[in-house]
Amino acid sequence: MNEKLVNPSNKQWFMLVLCVIAGSIAPFFQYCHGTLSDYIMETYNITYSQLGIINTTYSFACGLGLFAVGAYVEKLGCKFFTMLGIAIMIVGHTMFFFAPSYAILILSRVVSGFGNACIYNAAYTLAVHWFQGTNKMGIATGAMTAADGIGTFCALYIFSQLLNLLGIRSGNISVIVFVVVVLLILIMILKDPGVMDIEEGSAALDESGKYDKALNTNTIAHCIAVTGVLGGLGIANYWGPSMLTDLGMSSANAGLASTMFTAVGIVSSLLFGGISDRMGKRRGSMLIGGVGMVAGYVLMILGSQSSMISAIVIGMICTGFCAYIVYPMGFALLSDTTHSSKIGSANGIIQGVSFLVGMFVFQQIVGVVKDATDSYWIGLAFCAALTFVTNVILVRMFVREKDEVAKEMAKN
Repeated sequence: MNEKLVNPSNKQWFMLVLCVIAGSIAPFFQYCHGTLSDYIMETYNITYSQLGIINTTYSFACGLGLFAVGAYVEKLGCKFFTMLGIAIMIVGHTMFFFAPSYAILILSRVVSGFGNACIYNAAYTLAVHWFQGTNKMGIATGAMTAADGIGTFCALYIFSQLLNLLGIRSGNISVIVFVVVVLLILIMILKDPGVMDIEEGSAALDESGKYDKALNTNTIAHCIAVTGVLGGLGIANYWGPSMLTDLGMSSANAGLASTMFTAVGIVSSLLFGGISDRMGKRRGSMLIGGVGMVAGYVLMILGSQSSMISAIVIGMICTGFCAYIVYPMGFALLSDTTHSSKIGSANGIIQGVSFLVGMFVFQQIVGVVKDATDSYWIGLAFCAALTFVTNVILVRMFVREKDEVAKEMAKN
């Protein structure tokens, strides 16, 4: 494979910005109730396990939806699914915050989960398509990962401040109106790339040394890696505020502290995206991220056991910084080694599996252990061990760099 990569055009950078805006809406609606865990539990008289079910129901619906979206995103278009997802999440958010019962809470998360699936797959795939043939794929996937951090920061901090200022009802109505306006603007100016758009700013694609199937070795490797990433992300965003408020921190400050997980991730995703572009390698960065995530869990365990808020927050920061290294590197690697027409389907497989296992299993472990033992550390310790396996041992075993894949394909 002899593919000359070139700098992206201004139009490609502009479309990336729009993809980032669209992509940030999904994590916003996913996590915006995280700082209101106590309010939700009191209002609907539910336990930690039931709160965990609300969170994991969302992940389950999103995980299943990702498989469906992945199967059709290349046929119906990435823009179509991105816009559809934003509209569906607006409906789901409205249902959640005005739900009359616990059952409607669950149903609203199913609706929002499918909407997230549409955005999560389509916006990411759209950004990758716009940057095919360029030498900035790592930065593009890093920017889309940063979108997750931006949306999560707005959900856990900006949203909580808005509710403090306007109240729950007025605050939510203002958010819904704002996102509707954003959706209308994106409908008008965001687009799928055509042949001429790509040829203006990218090199001619040579995909002879890439996997021609969506399910390949790197798809499996990234499934494993993202499972660990989303497990850590979910714990920080869902259970982080609860851990901190249990130690006496206010809800607003707990939300701000939890957002540090994603705030530092914005930096690391862009930084390591650029570094990996220059190096032409992705595996080393993924391994660094895996080791750092485990170290962050250890700090959270120590903080939980010794009631040290600072250790928990530093652990979240460490885990977040490193998780956001792993996430974009895997998608950049997938783009490096998989035919462009198969990326949407491959993303659906990766995101679907990781959501179902990472978000669902990790969340339930922490919630069930908390109810059974009134402690977080046992669940965190299990998650740390699982992350070491998924993001260090198995990543080292399965990840294949683009030159290794090219050699493999040349033999076939």
